[in-house]
Amino acid sequence: MAASTRTAIGRQRVETVVPAAARTIASLRNVGYELPQAVADLVDNSISAGAMTIAVDLHFDGADSWIQIADDGHGMDAQTLTEALRYGSMRDYDSDDLGKFGFGLKTASTSQCRRVVVASRRAPERARVEVRALDLFHIEQTNKWEILVVDPADRPAHLVEPLRETTGTVVLWEDLDRILDYKDPLGGWARRKLLDRAEAIAEHLGMVFHRFLTGQARGRKLEILVNGSAVEAWDPFCRDQATTALPESDYRVASESGMGIVHVSPYVLPDKSEFSDSAAWARASGPLKWNRQQGIYVLGLSI
Repeated sequence: MAASTRTAIGRQRVETVVPAAARTIASLRNVGYELPQAVADLVDNSISAGAMTIAVDLHFDGADSWIQIADDGHGMDAQTLTEALRYGSMRDYDSDDLGKFGFGLKTASTSQCRRVVVASRRAPERARVEVRALDLFHIEQTNKWEILVVDPADRPAHLVEPLRETTGTVVLWEDLDRILDYKDPLGGWARRKLLDRAEAIAEHLGMVFHRFLTGQARGRKLEILVNGSAVEAWDPFCRDQATTALPESDYRVASESGMGIVHVSPYVLPDKSEFSDSAAWARASGPLKWNRQQGIYVLGLSI
């Protein structure tokens, strides 16, 4: 049972209760991420860190299989890296950051694996790489919110190799219990499932980050690689085909920060017969295919 302290603030007595680490972290694993969405959450962190190249690699080796997301962004020093692995981490967020609550890296990662190792290099003039790990087995054994400091001798080569010539951050997922859930992790089905996930990840990233991939978002093109292959941007509006653009409109919207403007650009997609060819029509269907891919796409909001 967690220890508690008893004190008084004014006339109100309070008790400090520290959440049980093992049970809490087990519950947080069920936040509801699918693998492509979990990877996208980490890619968003990389974009916020100024990355221009992001490499996602899925490596099959039975129970020792791993997934790694590496970027060439600003990187983190030791203190910032440790804080990044704290649940509810204390950091400043930009207005356009996807995450705001300090849970994304941890919940996205542990929704897929039991061990998260993060390596980061902050100073371009120094080769020093800081490495920390969030290990569910360790937390279950100790029932403490502890982060492991990973010594150089315990760092796999593929973890630190992307940081040899550049600053940036590498997130490594090990013990992929939510992905390789077969009784025989060395079997053909397990290998095929992991490799099929690579295609699903690439399609999802092409949809979510298509404005970054084309250079519309920052003026410079972002490059995302999945197992060495470049991710292609997927335009939900099929503007390279016979799409009809309808009149645009502006709407005033109130928020806690004040009044803002939402700019709406409607499009009517062409009929199948109006596409340049059948391959273009198939690509335009998106990761979820035509019926489930319909809807409203939020490309940007300024307040």
